[in-house]
Amino acid sequence: MSTLVDRHASRENPTAPPKPDMSARDILAAAETLVPMLKERAVEIDANRRIPDDVYRAVQEAGLLHVLKPKKYHGLELTEHEHAKVAMTLARGCASTAWVFSILSSDNMAVLSFPEETQDEIWGDDSYATLAGNTNLNLKASTSRVPGGYRLSGSWGFCSGSDFSEWLIFNAPVGEAGEGHMFIVPAADAETVDDWTPTGLRGTGSRTKVVRDVFVPDHRVMRTADTVDKIQERRGLHPTFDAMYAPWPSYGRFTFAGVGVGAAMGAAEDFAATAGSTSRVANALGGTLRLTDQDYVATEYAEITGELEMARRLIEFRSREASDLAHQRVVLDEAQLAEQVRDNSLVARVALRAAQRLQMIVGAKAGFPQHSASRAKRDAELVASHVTLNWRQASVRYMSAMVNG
Repeated sequence: MSTLVDRHASRENPTAPPKPDMSARDILAAAETLVPMLKERAVEIDANRRIPDDVYRAVQEAGLLHVLKPKKYHGLELTEHEHAKVAMTLARGCASTAWVFSILSSDNMAVLSFPEETQDEIWGDDSYATLAGNTNLNLKASTSRVPGGYRLSGSWGFCSGSDFSEWLIFNAPVGEAGEGHMFIVPAADAETVDDWTPTGLRGTGSRTKVVRDVFVPDHRVMRTADTVDKIQERRGLHPTFDAMYAPWPSYGRFTFAGVGVGAAMGAAEDFAATAGSTSRVANALGGTLRLTDQDYVATEYAEITGELEMARRLIEFRSREASDLAHQRVVLDEAQLAEQVRDNSLVARVALRAAQRLQMIVGAKAGFPQHSASRAKRDAELVASHVTLNWRQASVRYMSAMVNG
């Protein structure tokens, strides 16, 4: 496995920032052009549990990692609407690549909660630098106050995108009360535990990262509870960047759910492209049946694609709505937030059901990991399991907001 040092050393000419006049249409077109290549590489990515360097570089050079980045650091300052649509598009080719894109782009917003000194340190010399890690509080981690900062030790799993990130963010307890604080450390200061062997999203590189007695200066440490206030304070640094006016964490950011929908859509596309020449065993005594001759296949496929189209449209509607509200500097109330949370979780749930049903109409052939229906089902399962997409929690919150609002 190559390292960040290897990868940077192999760059004879550092990648230039994307053109500052790239439009939303340009970005979406760039994402679309990557889909055929991602479809070709998806089996390899799934099997190797890692995105190849050249695939990640293609995402970089397309300008996609600059969608949610301020103009000061050569970002495009596009909206959460484009962010969600790019993730959904990439996922039609490879859900793991789309997930890494969505995580690393979303984590740009975490960087923006830190002081200008920290932002300059991360992006001043390399606008392509990214932040990965895990912002869930690890009570087993240890911190100690020292002059100018802290010493940090601990391990954090599920660090999606960390194969490529120059920086990592971790949440660790500080002081006698054990209050959570965010720590940003160079990726070079962390060790990797190769423990990412899930059923789905296998290429995301969401491995455990370990730091041992690493010094973290004060400007890269922030009390977790202060995140919202700090983002609001930093708005003056990037006054034209609307995404900084979205709620934190941004419930309008449909990128995670969009990965599940895109994965199922991609598998449905593959099914349509091959169904005419595909058969399955007729019954236990043998024989074959053409899939396209079966009424149940037609009705299932029509319903699957119809529901995915509704999910796609809901993602696009909600993400555009959220972007418009951020542009208007509107502060959402609990009922609005709960409704967004509900729909965000709902589309992930729809995508999972669609992928499961698609695998069933394909038959036993979809049980092999190389089949796109198998990959879509496994990827959609992992997406729907994410903490931000918990359907039951979203439902309870929505009911409470409706009853008590």
